[in-house]
Amino acid sequence: MLFRDITIDDLKDKFDMKGSLFDVLLATAERASEIYEKERKTAQTRLKRKIEKPSSSSSEPKRRKIPNPANNERPPLPEEFKNAIEEMARGANAPVAASKLVIQKQLYGTDLSSGHNRLSIPMSQIADDFLTEMEKEHLRGHDGSYKKKYLDVKIVGPSLAATETAKFCQWHIGKTSSCYVINGKWNAIVAKNKLMVGEAVQLWCFRIDRELCFALVRLPGNHAAGA
Repeated sequence: MLFRDITIDDLKDKFDMKGSLFDVLLATAERASEIYEKERKTAQTRLKRKIEKPSSSSSEPKRRKIPNPANNERPPLPEEFKNAIEEMARGANAPVAASKLVIQKQLYGTDLSSGHNRLSIPMSQIADDFLTEMEKEHLRGHDGSYKKKYLDVKIVGPSLAATETAKFCQWHIGKTSSCYVINGKWNAIVAKNKLMVGEAVQLWCFRIDRELCFALVRLPGNHAAGA
């Protein structure tokens, strides 16, 4: 906080005062104290007005934040998918294990890009442990050509049309993290089901005679424009 210097005009009423030099100095100090107090109150008033004055940005309407539908409640597997899975089991004349939710996520450009041809499944977002220890060990390995091993998996798409057989594998990201991906015929699944950027989907796993399969469910009314 800055204050002005004392001028001759501030002390002009003291020039004709009678008394010793000490009296003059004392009167000058008192006058300086009066000026200081007045300036301090003025500065405080200005600061208070500045704080109370609304900024121009506060009157502007706030941008509506588009929620990520993948963060909402996780609905159960729809009945039509349960029926499709049971039909697959009857066709294979094999038992079916209970379905598990693997992940609920929003689809991004890289998930639907034909150049990437893969659906990423970050391990940090997996809802339930769905692989056996043998499958995990298999996915961590490499074949004779040092290519990553994978599992062939059947996938029921959102349209409930014929299943696609794709590849399920584990990719390493850097030295410390990794994620699962579905690739192989992933582009065909995207095209057949007309998947769009911004949609939220669920990936469920189920087993028919212990064979790993997946169901991809599109959550209704979840497309986020501009995502």
